[in-house]
This record gives sequence, structure tokens and C-alpha cells, in this order.
Amino acid sequence: MSEAFHIWEVPPDKREDIATILDESFEGWYLWHSKRTLRSISLVKAASMGKAAAGLIMLKELGEKVGYIYYVAVRPEFRRRGVAGRLVDDALGYFASRGDSMVYATVEEDNLASLSLFSSRGFTVTSFGDISRAHGRLKARYMMFEMRVVAGEVMLLKTLQATKNA
Repeated sequence: MSEAFHIWEVPPDKREDIATILDESFEGWYLWHSKRTLRSISLVKAASMGKAAAGLIMLKELGEKVGYIYYVAVRPEFRRRGVAGRLVDDALGYFASRGDSMVYATVEEDNLASLSLFSSRGFTVTSFGDISRAHGRLKARYMMFEMRVVAGEVMLLKTLQATKNA
């Protein structure tokens, strides 16, 4: 990438400025829900190439030592240029710095590009049973509710080595 690349945290009062990225990335229920989430989630980061906002990522804590990558969206003209990968890498660094040991994500089972992206970062397919064994059944139900897992989505997990100084 020859253009300057930058990732920054987007404060709540500036998020409408990047909402068009969602318009260009999602449709139907996902568009509606991603816009709703953009307004309410605690952490949104955006990426720019040159002066243009190229993509965004929404992050959430699901509990002690557990993070969740809620949405990753990249404008069509910036796809296949490493933007999504750099956003995910930044998110993994953020969660590791907080001391999180697990990061989850969900992807539509037919979204091969997103599955490939997460797989390339070490995410593996997981299940409700796996989450229940790791966190207990009640916590697993809460986590799945918070992740808003819907039919046709695959749950993914990456185990982290925490970098937070104790």
C-alpha cells in the first residue's frame, strides 16, 4: 500500500460520518442492525487510506477476558487492499492488550471472503457446545445473545496470548 494508512477510534458523535461504509457493505437485516449497533456499541475504529475513510470495525467485550468482533466493513473500492485484515489485526492487538484470552466473531456461512479473512488470522469454527464447555451453559447463552447469532452464521474463535502488563 503506497497510500498513508491510519486506524483511529471513532467517538460516538462522529460515527454518522462513517455510516456510509455500512450502506456500501451490507443490505437487509445486516444493514439495519449494523447501523443500530454503530450508534450504541462502545468501541468503533475506522481505517483511512489517504484522506478517505476506507473501512470500520466494531468491537465489544463479552465479559471478563472475552472480546467480540461485531462488524467489519470495507468500502468496495478499498477491498482486496488489506484494509479488513489490518482492522482485524488492530482489534486482536486491542483485545490482547486488555488481557483478553478469547475473541469471537460470527460470519455468514456463505461469506467466503470473511471466512478466509478470519481463518488467515487464526480463527477456527466453534459451536454453542464448545462455548458452553469453556464458559458454562448460562454464560454461553448470554454470550450468544450479545453476539446476536442468527441462523446461517458460523461462530469463530481465536485464543489469544494476553500482552497486558499485570
